[in-house]
Amino acid sequence: MAVIAALFELLPYWLLYQSIVLVLSGTQVADGLTRLAGWMAVALVAKYGLYSFAYYLSHRAAYQILANLRRDLARRLVWVPLTELQGYSSGELKKIVMHDVERLEQFIAHHSVEFIAALAGPLFVALFLLWLDWRLALAALAVVPLAALAQSLFMRGASNRIEDFDNAVGELSGSTVEYVRNIPVMKAFRQEVGSFRRMRRVLERYHGLVTAVIRQTIPGWSVFTVLLSANILFILPTGMWLVSQGALDLPDLILALMLGTGMLKPLFKVVRFSSETREILGGVRRIAPFLTWSSPAPQSPVTLTATPGVNFDAVSFAYDDTPVLRDLSFELPPGKLTAMVGPSGAGKSTVAHLLGGLARPQQGTIRLDGISLDSLDEAQRASLVSVATQEAFLFRGTLMDNLKLASPDADEAAVRRAARVAQADAFILALPEGYNTRIEERGVRLSGGERQRIAIARALLADTPVLVLDEATAFADSLTERAFYNALHEAYPHKTLLVIAHRLYTIEQADQVLVMEGGRLVDAGRHDELITRCGLYQRLWQRQSVGESWTIGKKEVVDAGVS
Repeated sequence: MAVIAALFELLPYWLLYQSIVLVLSGTQVADGLTRLAGWMAVALVAKYGLYSFAYYLSHRAAYQILANLRRDLARRLVWVPLTELQGYSSGELKKIVMHDVERLEQFIAHHSVEFIAALAGPLFVALFLLWLDWRLALAALAVVPLAALAQSLFMRGASNRIEDFDNAVGELSGSTVEYVRNIPVMKAFRQEVGSFRRMRRVLERYHGLVTAVIRQTIPGWSVFTVLLSANILFILPTGMWLVSQGALDLPDLILALMLGTGMLKPLFKVVRFSSETREILGGVRRIAPFLTWSSPAPQSPVTLTATPGVNFDAVSFAYDDTPVLRDLSFELPPGKLTAMVGPSGAGKSTVAHLLGGLARPQQGTIRLDGISLDSLDEAQRASLVSVATQEAFLFRGTLMDNLKLASPDADEAAVRRAARVAQADAFILALPEGYNTRIEERGVRLSGGERQRIAIARALLADTPVLVLDEATAFADSLTERAFYNALHEAYPHKTLLVIAHRLYTIEQADQVLVMEGGRLVDAGRHDELITRCGLYQRLWQRQSVGESWTIGKKEVVDAGVS
C-alpha cells in the first residue's frame, strides 16, 4: 500500500507537467485544465486513502505484536531463574518490558510505512529521469555519494555512543525508581536529590552522553542536509545543456526540475530511521535473552508420600564466580522441624532459594522422597514446597486476594485458619474492612511484621508438605514468634519444616539443628547436643544471650566491675 501510495504522490507532478504542455500548445486550454484538475483530485484522494489503509494495517499489526510480546515477556520472566534476574534492577526490567517494547510500535506502526514510501519515491523519480535522459538521472543523484561519505565520516563511532546512551537511560530509570521508592528515607534524613550520590552520578553521565551525541551528530546531519538539497546545482546546468543540444524539451526540463529537486528529501527520513533503528535494535538485543527462556518441559506425574523427606546431596552453588555453597549434604527428616542457623553469609537463604526452585545448583542434587527436584515441573514443585521469606511482597488489592494467591479456590474458613496460625487474624479483623481491606503495592500501610504474617499465611494456605521459613518472623516480637511456632506445630503436625532462624531461642525444641558457616555444614544435632560440642553454635547462643540481657539505663558500680 505504501509503495502504491508513493506512486500516486508523484502523479500530481505528472498532471502539472501535462497542464504546462497544454498551456504552451494553446489548444482547448480551459477544458483540458478542468479535466486535469479532476484527475488531480482523484490522485490526491487515492494517495490519502492508500496511506490511511497502510497506516491502519501497520498500527493493527504493531499493537498486536506489542500485546503478544509483553504477554510473552511477562510469561517468560516467570521462567527465568532468580539468579539471572538479580543482574537487573527494577528500573532496567521496566525499561525492557515497557520502553524497549514501545519502540517497536513506532517502527512497525509508523516507520514501516514512512520508510518504504521514503525509498519508493526517490526510486520512482530516478527511474523517470532515467527514462527522460540518463544524464539527468546521474546529475540528480550526484550528491548522494558525497552526502553518504560526509555522514559516515561524521557519524563514525556514533553507534557505540548510542549504545552507551541506552545503557545510561536504563541506569537512570533504575536510579529514579530507587529514589522514588526511598523518598521516605530521604526525607527522614533531610536528604535531597543532589545528595543522593548515585542519582547525581547517573544524571551527570546521562548529561555527558547527550552532549557528546549532539556534538557528534549535529555537524554530520547539517552537512548531509545541505548536500542532499544541493542537487539542483547539477540538474539545472545539465538540463539546460540538454535543451540547448535539442536532446530535451523545455516542458521536460521543468518536470525534471520539479521532481529532481525534491526527490532526495525523503532520504532525510531514511537516515533518521536508520539512527532510530539502532536504538530499536539495542532494545531488541536487551529483550532477546528473555525470549530464549522456554517453559520447563511437562514431566510425567510423580507420586510422593504425604510427608516427604528432603535430601541435599553434595550441592554446590555460586553467584557469578563467588561460591556460596560448597559440597553441602544434609537431610530434612519427614514431618520434622529442622532449624538452620549460622552467621550472616553462611548460605542459609541460598538453601531456601534452591529448595523453593528459585535457583538451581551448579553441582549436586536435591531430592524429595528420592526424586530429583530438577525432574519436577513448576506446578509439581509448587504443590510440594512453599517458601516464606523475610522480604514479604504484597500486591495491590485486598488482603484476601493476597492471601489466596497460592490457592485461589480456598474458602474463607481455610484462609482464616492459615491467618490464625500466622498470628494475622486478629490484626486483620481490627482493620475497617477486615479481609476485604485494600492495600497498595508492597503493602506500604502495613508494618513489617504484619506483612510477614500475611506472607506466612499465604505460604500455609498453599498447604504444601514441605514449608521453608527464611527469617520469615524477623520483624515479629518474641511473644508473637513463640505463639506462631506453637500454633504451627498444633495445626500442621505432619509438615516437613525448614526454619532459617536468627533468634535461636525459637528453635530450642527443633528436632534437628543444622549449623552453617562459609557455605558448609559445620554440625547437626539437637540443641542440647550442639550446645555442648559445637563451638560455633555455642558462640552464636552466647551472643544472643548477651544481647537479650542488654538494657539501656543508668550505670551502676558493683564492686570492682561495672554493670
